Amino acid sequence: MSEVVSVLSRKGGVGKTVTAMYTAALLAEQGRDVAVLDRDPEGSAGAWARSAGDLPFKVYPDGKSAQAMKHDWVVVDTPPNDPRVLGESARMATRVIVVSKCNALEADRLIPTLDALAASGFTGQWGILLTQARGGLGAEMKHALEHEELPVFGVIPHLIKFERAFGELPGDLDEYRAALHEVLK
Repeated sequence: MSEVVSVLSRKGGVGKTVTAMYTAALLAEQGRDVAVLDRDPEGSAGAWARSAGDLPFKVYPDGKSAQAMKHDWVVVDTPPNDPRVLGESARMATRVIVVSKCNALEADRLIPTLDALAASGFTGQWGILLTQARGGLGAEMKHALEHEELPVFGVIPHLIKFERAFGELPGDLDEYRAALHEVLK
């Protein structure tokens, strides 16, 4: 049975695809048999893989989930604003990464994602990954969420290397390695 890591957010533009691709690259680096299941109709993970050419993991479109599930690890990239797919992706997961950008608006938009995760019935390991953090905002938001007793995996800073990573094998995995080390054990 596959270990499934679903990357969720009801909000677009928060870094779900980047997180999915970096998570798969981390697992591949560990020698794991990993695939990405691209459930987003826009197909961003698939476009990334086609542009990259040769990745150490396969990226499958949503209609090929049976093939993806033959791998030991599957990272699921989800679309924004689709609570049905979010719920399905949570139910198939053994672990969930909820992605949120670091700012007040995004923190407010985190609530519908957490509500959908709760409604899915998911009971496994989950946490929030704060992305695109600028200045001290990441630490502040992490502290505020933890004060509300919400699990936070870590903070990914706003770095140009993440914006430029599309179409390449994700390199320099340090920030994602530090943030996700517990969830990928």
